Amino acid sequence: MKLVRLSVVSITACVIGLVTLLLVGLNSMGEMQEKQAEIEDLMALNYRIGEFSVASDALLVNRADPIAIENYLGEAGSLKQTLSALAEEHPSARRAIHHIDFLVGTLSVVYSQPARFREGNASQRQADSPLLLPLSSQVIMNQVAGYGIELDIALREVTSQRRAQIARDASWVAAGFAGAAAMFGFLCVGAFALLFRRINGPLRALSRVARRVKAGEHEVRVPVSGADEFADLARTFNQMLDQQNAMVETLSGALATRRALIDSLPAHIALLDGDGKILDVNDQWRHFGTTNDQPDATFGVGSNYLSICRAAEGNCAEEAFEAADGLQAVLAGDRDSFALEYPCHAPDQPRWFRMMASRLAPDLETEGMLGAVVMHVDITGRVLADQELKRQAYQDPLTGLANRLGFTEAFSRRLDQHGWNPQDIIALLDIREMRNINDAHGYDIGDQLLTEMARRLENHLSDDTLIGRISGDQFILLLPGDDASLPEERLDRMIRIFHQPIRLPGLVIEVAARGGYTLLGEEARSAEALLHEVEIALHETRLRDSSEFYRYDREMDRLAQQRIDLTRDLRLALEEDQFELHYQPKVDLKTGDVIGCEALIRWMHPERGMQMPGQFIPVAEQSRLIGPIGDWVLFQACRHLQEWQEAGLDVVRVSVNVSVDQFRMGDFTHKVQEALERHAIDPGSLTLEITESVFSEESETLRQQLNDLHALGVRLSLDDFGTGYSSLLYLQQYPFDEIKIDMGFVRGILDEPLNRNIVSMILGISQVLGADTVAEGVENTAVRDVLLELGCRIGQGYYYSMPLEVEDFCWLLEKQSRLPLTLPSPSQS
Repeated sequence: MKLVRLSVVSITACVIGLVTLLLVGLNSMGEMQEKQAEIEDLMALNYRIGEFSVASDALLVNRADPIAIENYLGEAGSLKQTLSALAEEHPSARRAIHHIDFLVGTLSVVYSQPARFREGNASQRQADSPLLLPLSSQVIMNQVAGYGIELDIALREVTSQRRAQIARDASWVAAGFAGAAAMFGFLCVGAFALLFRRINGPLRALSRVARRVKAGEHEVRVPVSGADEFADLARTFNQMLDQQNAMVETLSGALATRRALIDSLPAHIALLDGDGKILDVNDQWRHFGTTNDQPDATFGVGSNYLSICRAAEGNCAEEAFEAADGLQAVLAGDRDSFALEYPCHAPDQPRWFRMMASRLAPDLETEGMLGAVVMHVDITGRVLADQELKRQAYQDPLTGLANRLGFTEAFSRRLDQHGWNPQDIIALLDIREMRNINDAHGYDIGDQLLTEMARRLENHLSDDTLIGRISGDQFILLLPGDDASLPEERLDRMIRIFHQPIRLPGLVIEVAARGGYTLLGEEARSAEALLHEVEIALHETRLRDSSEFYRYDREMDRLAQQRIDLTRDLRLALEEDQFELHYQPKVDLKTGDVIGCEALIRWMHPERGMQMPGQFIPVAEQSRLIGPIGDWVLFQACRHLQEWQEAGLDVVRVSVNVSVDQFRMGDFTHKVQEALERHAIDPGSLTLEITESVFSEESETLRQQLNDLHALGVRLSLDDFGTGYSSLLYLQQYPFDEIKIDMGFVRGILDEPLNRNIVSMILGISQVLGADTVAEGVENTAVRDVLLELGCRIGQGYYYSMPLEVEDFCWLLEKQSRLPLTLPSPSQS
C-alpha cells in the first residue's frame, strides 16, 4: 500500500475513534448529570420530609386554620406521589408512604374531636408535661412523633439505597468512557507504529547512502524494495547519482581541456571569489612568480588580491590602488569589466602590463556574483614601440627637446592637468649671429652649441618649465607664472642663461639671444595660436634689432599711440592744474567718528571728463610722470590742511599715497619737509601711505629715507598689506605707524574663512608692532561688525562715505557728523 493511502486510512480511523470517544464522553456526561440531578432530588425530598414532620408536630400542638390544614394535606399527597415513583425499587419508600398516611390519619382524628375535649382544664393536665398538654393529647403526640421517626428512618433507607445505586451507575459510566479512551489510544498507537515502520527503514537507508555519497563514495546506491513513495524516491536518487557521475566525467574532461587552454595562454590569469580571494592561477602566473623569486610555489593562491594591491608601496603604488578600486567595483557588480595599463619595471629592464578584470556570470545557487577573472598581459614590446614612435614624432633628434609638435602636445597635456594659468608666459628665442657661428666654426660646432644650450636650459630652469626647439636656432619655452614674480623677472632669469658663454672643447663662444613672448592672460587659446603670437613678437623684435623681449599684443600700435597721447595730456594736466583731490573719510568703526581721511587724485579732463586713477596712473608710472604727480598731491594735501586749520576746523590726519619713483629720486624727504614748512602743518597730521611695491627695490637708501621721514614726525602707513612684497622682516626694519588691510581681504571676510584668518593675523601683527590698523573696503554693517569682533578699530569704505570733494569734506568737518549719514552707493574710487 502506498504511504499516502496508508496515511489517509490511519488518519481516518483516528478521526472516527476520536468522534466515537467524543460521543461516549458526551453521553457519559449526560448520564452523570442525570445522576447528580437524582441526588439533588433525594436531598430535596429529605428536606421536605423533615419540614412535613415539623409541620405535623406544630399542627398537633397548636390549633391551625383550615387553609394550613389544606396545605398540609396537599404536601402529604405530593410526598406520597414522589415516594410512589421510588417504591418499585426501594421498599422503604412504601413504609414512608404508610407512615405519612398514619400521620395524616392521626391529625385528622385529633382535629375531628370537639374543642372542649381537646382543651380540657388545667386540673386534667399532667403536671410533668413540658407543654402542659392534656394526657390524651400527649398520647397522640407521642404517636405522631413515633410515626415521624419511622418516616425519617424509612426515608434515610431510601436515600442510602438510591445513592448506592447512583454510585454504581456512575462507576459503570466511567468505566465505559475509560474503555473507549483506551481503545482510541490503542488505535492511534497502532496507526503511528505502522507508519513509522513503513517510513523509518527506507529513510534510514536513504540517509546512509547520502552520507556515503557526501564522503566521496559515488558508486554506492540506495536499495529499492516495494512500490511506495520511498521506493520511487530511491530509484530517482539512484538515477541522479548516475547522471552526476556522467556529468562529473564530462566536466572533468572539459576542465582539463580548459586548464590546458588557459595554461597555454601567454597572459597571467587568476580566478577570484566574490571577496577578492585568489582561488586558482594558471601556469604563466606561477612561472612569473618563479622567475621573480617568489618563495610560494602557488604565488598568491589563498591570498586576497585587493589586500595585496592596497598594501603596495613604491613607484607603482598609485596604479596598484587604482587597480584595487576598479577590481572592487567589478566584484561588487557595479561594472562588468575593468582595464588598466601600468608599469612593473624589473631592476634590469622596463616592463609594462595590461590588467583586465571581468566578472563571472551570476551563480543562481549563491544568489550573487561568483567572483572575477583577472588577466595580466605583458605589453612591454608595444609600449616601447609606441614610445619610440612618439619620440621620433615629438622630439628634436639633435637636442632631445620637444619639437614643435611635441611642445604643442606637452602644452595641451599640461592644460588638461593644471588648467589655464593667466600668469604663464610662452617665449620664443633665437640665438643672434647663429649663421656667423656656423660659418666660422662649422655646423658641427653649431650643433654642439645648440645641444649645450638645451642642456643648460634644462638644468637651470624649473621642472615645471616646458622647453622645445622648433627650428634651427629657435628655442621655445613655457615659463610657469605665479603672483610673486613679474613676467619681466622670469624673462630676465631666462635671458641670463643665454648670455653666459658656451664652453666647448678648445673653444669659448659668446652668445646673445633675442625673443618675443606672450602672456597667456585670461583668454584661453590653443597652443598653435600662442606659437603664432610669439613668432609675431619675435619678428617685431628682429625688426627693431633689439636684444630685449617684445611682448605680443594685437592692439600694440593703437595702445602705443594711446599711451603717447595720454602722456602728453598728463604733462599738460600738470601744467594747467587739471587734477583735483577727493577725500575719503577714515572712521572709528565703533562710534562712526571721522578720525582721518585719504587723499585720492582725480583728473578732470577737458574733453573726456572725470578720469579715475586706474585710467591714468599706470601710464604715469611708465612715462615717469608719477613722481611729479605724486609731488603735486603731497603739496595740494598740505595746502588743504592749512586751509582747514585756518578755518578753525578740527583737523584730522590726511593720508597721501607715495610711489616708488618718488623714493627713487632720493630727495623725497626734503620735499615732504618743504611741504610741511611751506604750509605750516604739524607733521603728525600727515600720513604717507607706501605700497608694498617699494620693497621690490629695497635698499639702504630707501631705509634711510623712511627713517628720516619718521624722524620728522610724519606717520608712515603700509598700504595694501599682504598683496605684494611685504614680510615680517620689513615690518621689523621699517618704522610703520599704520598698516592698511587690503580691501580684497576685507570684502571677502564674510564668505572666505581664509580672509577672516588673514585679517585676524594682520591685526595681531599690528598689535605686536604697536601700529594702528585700517581696514579698506568696508561696505556694509556685517563687515563692520566682524571687524569690530576681531578687534579692528579704524576703517574706510563706501558704507561710511564715498570719496568727497573738498567742499563736501569741509562740511563734514564743520558739522562733526558721525558716519554713515545715508545709505552708501558704491562706485569705483
